[in-house]
Amino acid sequence: MISSIVGRYLLKRELLTAGQLETALVEQRKVRAKLGLIAVAEGLMTQDETEKVHKLQAVTDKRFGDIAVEKEYLTREDVEMLLNKQENAYLAFAQVLENHSLMTMEELEQCMSELAEDYNLTLLDIEDLKSDDIDRILPLFMPVGCDKYLNIAGSALRMLTRRIDTEIFVEKAFITDRHIADNGAVQTVEGEPGFSSGILGKGNSLLSAVSAFDSKEYTEVNEESMNAAGELLNCLNSFYARNLNKGGAYIKLRSPEYSAEIDGAAGEEMMVMPVYIQGERMDLIISAGCEIKMEMSK
Repeated sequence: MISSIVGRYLLKRELLTAGQLETALVEQRKVRAKLGLIAVAEGLMTQDETEKVHKLQAVTDKRFGDIAVEKEYLTREDVEMLLNKQENAYLAFAQVLENHSLMTMEELEQCMSELAEDYNLTLLDIEDLKSDDIDRILPLFMPVGCDKYLNIAGSALRMLTRRIDTEIFVEKAFITDRHIADNGAVQTVEGEPGFSSGILGKGNSLLSAVSAFDSKEYTEVNEESMNAAGELLNCLNSFYARNLNKGGAYIKLRSPEYSAEIDGAAGEEMMVMPVYIQGERMDLIISAGCEIKMEMSK
C-alpha cells in the first residue's frame, strides 16, 4: 500500500512517469533494500558515507555492515536493526528507484517531508505510512470521530490485499447520506454490531476488482459482472464476520444485492472510502446501525 501511495504522489509531482511507477511497483516485490539505503533512511549515515563504503566493498571482500562498523559509521546494534528492516515495502520501493537512478534515498526522504506538509501529516504519521501496516495507515485516512468504522474498513482492506492486489491504495474517507454511482453491490450484516456495506463504481471502474477476484476477465458491466461484485462484497464481510464469531458475537449476512444500473446509494450515515485497485477506483461504503439502499435508475 505505501509504495502506491508514495508513487502516486511522485507521479502527481511529475517526479516519476506512469511507466516508471509501474516498473517500480513490479520490481519492488523481487528486491530487498540494501543496508546503505536503509541507513540513510534511518538517518544513521549520509549518502556520501554509503558511497565511500560501496567503493571500499569494490576492492575488499567485506560486507557493507562490517566496513561501516570499522569506519565507525555504524555500531553492531545498528547493523542488526538495519538487517531486520530489509523486507519493508517502502524501503524496497526506494531501492528500486535508486537502482534505476530515478531518485536517491535522501531525495525520496525530502519528498516524504513535502508529502507530510502537503497532506498535513506529522512525522509520526509518516512513520505509520512507512510501516506499510494497514492498522497503522488506515486511521490517517479516516474522518475524525469515525472509529466505529475502523475495524470493518481495516478487515476489508486486508482481504483485498490478500485476494486481489497487494498494491491497493486509498484516499481520505468522508461521511455522507447519499453517494452517486453507476453500479455496485450492497449487503446488510445482522447481529451485534450490525452494519451495512457496499462496493460502488462508475462506468467500468469495478471490473478490474471483480476480474481479479473471480479470476475471469469481465469486459462490460452487466448482471454477470455485478453478481461477481456481490460475491466479492460477501467475501469481504464474511472475513470480518468470521473473526467476530470467533469472539462469541452472533453475525448473520443477508444475501448481497447488486445492479448494473443505479443512480447511487443512500443511508442515514455512510462512510465512503475511495479504494484504488490496479488504478481503478472502487468506493467502499459502510454504515453502522442502518441499512444502505441502492437507488435504482428509472
